[in-house]
Amino acid sequence: MTKHFVLSMFMYQCILIILSWIPSTYCFYYLSLDGRWTASNGNNSIVVSANVPGGIYTDLVKTGALDDPYFRYNDLEYRWVALENWTYTRDFDVPNDFLSTTRISLVAHGLDTVGEVFINDQRVGTSNNMFVRYVFDVKDILKKENNTISVKFESAVLYAKQKHLEQLMYYVIPPVCPPPTEKGLCHVNYIRKMQCSFSWDWGPAFPSQGIWKSIGLEGYDKVIIRNLVVNTFPVIISNVFPTWAISVTVHLETVGTSPADGTLEVKLDENTLIKYTNVTVQPDIQGFAKIKFNITIPRNISIKQWWPNGYGDQPLYNLTVSYIEDSTEENTSKTVRIGFRTVELIQDVLDNDHGLSFYFRVNGIPIFAKGSNWIPADVFPERVTRDYIQNLLQSTKDANMNMLRVWGGGIYESDEFYHIADELGILIWQDLMFAASLYPVNDEFLYTVAEEVKQQIRRLQHHPSIIIWAGNNENEQALASQWWPVIGTRQEQYRNDYLKLYIKTIRPIVMKEDNSRQFLSSSPSNGLATEQAGWIAWDPQDTHFGDVHYYNYGKDGWDWHTYPRPRFVSEYGFQSYPSFETLKNISKPDDWTYPFSQFLEHRQHHALGGIEIKLSIIRHMNIPPYDAGEKGFKQLLYLSQINQAMSIKTETEYYRRCQSDIVKGEGLTRGALYWQLNDIWQAPSWSSIEYGGKWKMLHYFAVKFFAPLLASPFEDGKGNISVSVISDYLTPQRNLTLHTVVHRWDTFLPKLDIRTLFDQPPQSSQVVFTYPLDEILKKAKCSREECFFFFYLTNRDGEQEGPSNEIFLSPLNKAKGIQKPKVKVANVTKSTVTSETFDIHLEADAITPFLWLHAEDIKGHFSDNGFLATSSKFTVHFLTEEYIETEEMQRKLEIMTLMDS
Repeated sequence: MTKHFVLSMFMYQCILIILSWIPSTYCFYYLSLDGRWTASNGNNSIVVSANVPGGIYTDLVKTGALDDPYFRYNDLEYRWVALENWTYTRDFDVPNDFLSTTRISLVAHGLDTVGEVFINDQRVGTSNNMFVRYVFDVKDILKKENNTISVKFESAVLYAKQKHLEQLMYYVIPPVCPPPTEKGLCHVNYIRKMQCSFSWDWGPAFPSQGIWKSIGLEGYDKVIIRNLVVNTFPVIISNVFPTWAISVTVHLETVGTSPADGTLEVKLDENTLIKYTNVTVQPDIQGFAKIKFNITIPRNISIKQWWPNGYGDQPLYNLTVSYIEDSTEENTSKTVRIGFRTVELIQDVLDNDHGLSFYFRVNGIPIFAKGSNWIPADVFPERVTRDYIQNLLQSTKDANMNMLRVWGGGIYESDEFYHIADELGILIWQDLMFAASLYPVNDEFLYTVAEEVKQQIRRLQHHPSIIIWAGNNENEQALASQWWPVIGTRQEQYRNDYLKLYIKTIRPIVMKEDNSRQFLSSSPSNGLATEQAGWIAWDPQDTHFGDVHYYNYGKDGWDWHTYPRPRFVSEYGFQSYPSFETLKNISKPDDWTYPFSQFLEHRQHHALGGIEIKLSIIRHMNIPPYDAGEKGFKQLLYLSQINQAMSIKTETEYYRRCQSDIVKGEGLTRGALYWQLNDIWQAPSWSSIEYGGKWKMLHYFAVKFFAPLLASPFEDGKGNISVSVISDYLTPQRNLTLHTVVHRWDTFLPKLDIRTLFDQPPQSSQVVFTYPLDEILKKAKCSREECFFFFYLTNRDGEQEGPSNEIFLSPLNKAKGIQKPKVKVANVTKSTVTSETFDIHLEADAITPFLWLHAEDIKGHFSDNGFLATSSKFTVHFLTEEYIETEEMQRKLEIMTLMDS
């Protein structure tokens, strides 16, 4: 065993304990048990040094017992790790003053997952839920020196299997196992653990064990503050001067059940809002208590509203609640950062009985939700750093997004995640952690779920970024559509189980703990219509209500007619392969072949995914010739990213065009969250950012198709070329000009430039240009195969507003006049604005669609990429936080074009 004790983490005063990014100040004894432990398997044949917080896979990697778990087939080679039982152990000492406190608790903020906790060989408690904070009374067990703590974990895989076998005595709860293509493990729905750690159609199976969050001892004599629940709401004084109020619920834990009297003080930043004496804390029989109060913010304190990205700033305020107990003068306090804003989910009846609206209103302003879906950034949460979260969320903001949906098959994310989302104005649609499965409803399972939901709502509720709670991912749809045939044999049983879990257990807890946000029972769902249907709609994907998830790989993703007109789309997407740079470090040169080797097929966890990608490419582009080797391998990766980017661009622009009108009862679309933002490992997936942070072509496209002002062209199906202009701005945009430019593929000189002057209403989509396509082509003297259209907007001063856009009139593999371009880097210079930015000056001898730039092994992103180059000279910027010499930057630049194959 490893003896490890850091004296500096033990003291008796107001200490700043960094258990997460949000600092919490407690005034009591605290002894951190984070740091060096020892991990051993069941028969002690493997004993390694371990880190806490951490997990067994990363511990084995750090000590050399395992190589990179993501390398080639190691997800299968290392499966034995998940089948072992692992024990974590360490020694520690406790000073005398600590031992003299009335209560000493072991607080484990995250145990993964099924375990028994022992101190000095006495069992102090058990765990069975990765998402629950466990607090065990250990006062009578501790001694001054040579204490031992052990956490004995049980294989999550074997535990889940045992629970499944017990359930089989009554009836099966599907799915029993994931599809074979996922190379996963079975029965994950029986254990409260990251559901995708048993595999998903974009991720590997690595069900870890370990102490994945901080653990430590806390000692106090009377009372501590555990959580603050804070709501903000505006008030009007004398019908003239608006101000804000807050409601606060202080959750406390006490020693025993006797009441305590003390002084309560509340501060907003450095301003004291209230200071009450003779405040009595009256605990229940379990020693839990709460204090509730409302405070109107005085007029002399300036409060600024918190806004989503694109709508305003994100001011945040520190709210500190302190309680000083009279008899002991023990001081406990907690600080949370809050923002002042209102949020509503609007589901109004529409005219002519066309269903219900579905959109979010923040501070009274309707928001078009632009964004994506977030999955765990690594299957091993301990490897996710704050810098990596910052990078991914900053990339979200950089792509003009204002919302992410935290998907229900991962984890309730770290405090750092929500803190950064608060800072950047990224709204969070928060699923609870249930996904694509039915679940048990026995007393043991419901008890731990209830505790999980209560704790997580209390932990996260104060974040202004969180906009809604959703009960699960796709489970209502699974029931309604009978995803698993067994549902049809016991339909009433499964429906009752669903209601017992989400409606009778989870929903009341969410509504009790946080009445400031709405609770959706599932996603997708029909919202209020689902509730009126008894919580399980006949068709949860009804486009007249709520949110939908839409995937269709059989039709042409570049054709907008493929897509529905829903109220809100919370999932949609297409797969692509990651870049060669991302794949090369977890594969061997033998794997870099075309046709694809077994390695890339192994990485493809979506059934028929490789075939779907190839068929989608063939609709519009030429694939590499057979037996094209490494060059063909790289080219198909690139082509897959073009297809993904163009398909989601087409779909997203269509949803944005549908925001202002209803056609046959459908439309008024107010949200587009594509699947998915990030990757959990290096593999084919629906992401726009690869594992490690590299932007795919899709993410560069997202910067444009989510732009606040956008010209979106389309063929209207009536022989016309049309252009809608979309604006998120809250004010009219006047004296704009739309440029409709006709280009031939074989020349830089445009054939035609049609200009349309117009005004754009606020928060709207409107068609500003419609013209018969044949007439335009006749004027330009070219055919659909010979020409394409290029669009951009200018203001009254002739300056471009928003991104350019284009529309291809034929598949590119049938276009005439496309030449194989020669594109070269003419020069690279450091920007005069910032040393982290390079100006890359490029030259091309022909029009170049989907010009792709790559800076080998340099982290950062370009100002534009995958774009259509319509001039012979142009400049692109590269932003990086690394120190790179200009010569090295130029040397590492690579260029790929559509005609390279």
